[in-house]
Amino acid sequence: MNQKTEFQKSMETYAFIIAMTGLFFISIVVAAMATDQNIFSMLPDFSWDMINSWDDIFNK
Repeated sequence: MNQKTEFQKSMETYAFIIAMTGLFFISIVVAAMATDQNIFSMLPDFSWDMINSWDDIFNK
């Protein structure tokens, strides 16, 4: 009988999780391409004002 070790079982599980995560993100990209949307244009522009300074943290 071919017994799988715990290492083999865990590697199969990790591979499955990585594959499903990749499929999820690929489906988002395909849906965006099908509807002529730019995913990166939906994200807010980065500004250094978004980052808390130490003064903001300690004065709250």
